Amino acid sequence: MTTQTRTPRLADVRAQRATGRRALQMGASLAVLAVLLALVLPTVTGASWASTAQSMTSVPLWQLGALTGLWLVGLWAYSFVLAASLPGLTKGQGFVLNLVGSGVSNLAPFGGAVGVGVTWAMARQYGFTNRAIGLFTAVTGIWNVLARLALPMAGLVGLLVVGAHVSGPVLVAAGIGAAICALVVALLVAALASDRFATTMIAVVARSARTLARWAGRPGAGLNGLEGSLASQRASAVALLRRGRGGLVVGMVSYLVLQGVLMWACLAAVGSEVGWAEVTAAYACGRMLTTVVLTPGGTGFAETGTAAVLIALGGDPVASVAGVLLFSFFTFACEIPGGAAAYLWHLRARGWRRDPQRGTPVGSVSGAAG
Repeated sequence: MTTQTRTPRLADVRAQRATGRRALQMGASLAVLAVLLALVLPTVTGASWASTAQSMTSVPLWQLGALTGLWLVGLWAYSFVLAASLPGLTKGQGFVLNLVGSGVSNLAPFGGAVGVGVTWAMARQYGFTNRAIGLFTAVTGIWNVLARLALPMAGLVGLLVVGAHVSGPVLVAAGIGAAICALVVALLVAALASDRFATTMIAVVARSARTLARWAGRPGAGLNGLEGSLASQRASAVALLRRGRGGLVVGMVSYLVLQGVLMWACLAAVGSEVGWAEVTAAYACGRMLTTVVLTPGGTGFAETGTAAVLIALGGDPVASVAGVLLFSFFTFACEIPGGAAAYLWHLRARGWRRDPQRGTPVGSVSGAAG
């Protein structure tokens, strides 16, 4: 009897501690975000909040409506990437998965893992197996990494092509960053394209994992079949990339271009006159900074860095900050209520439900076609 009462109490204590840790993380993240937006952003850019707010509120409603439409078209373009990564997934399901996952990820620091978990659960309800969803997660992750690493190179090339005035330190930093990104992209592409190179990389990863396990005092724990598992996953990923490369390439390029156009349109709406090359460079910087996990979606870091790049490239400080914040309103803030609405649609669309084993519909069809 004593053992039975202690176990629930121990579980309750652990749950309370986990809740406390999450609360502390959220509080610390909000504090960092407040400092970044209230103090760091105005200090770095030289644009006061009063002038920035005045610039943002001057945007007419019809322009806000057009920007909203552009944002939604970009999200729809990304659904092609998801559909190509998970054969059988419809564009409508991909649109909902993307919006729900992004909305959840934007709610908390380290929210990406929670977003993946929610996406996984929804995909299971659509009838996909754990293996298919795991491969889908890996392929979209690889594709997103390749895209984000390629953006700085595109931004630097654009600046050089148009002959934009870039100071020496900025050009050196951009060149070093682009070179590092190019190296990582080359390694990833080589690992996917060459069996021999992939075998070497897998062996290096396996040796490193075993070394770390020994340092942690757990030698060989669960690592006996690591090489075979990685080789199998890599082969499945390569096959999927080859089969769905059309949708992956077209979808990702369309999405990135539409996002860049959205940033340019947000800047133009508040009176900024920076060119496409400067916008591309700033957009690339902002997308890289969204990977900072100290705040949800890197918010605060991304806006400060993006605005700083625009100003360094000749942009007006007030217009740059206002345009960047307007862009973040669509790509971050709007995704939260948008994700909630998409999840309600997911609950309503009973016709999307399938048995993961049999592939047969679950319940009656009540809406939502793909």
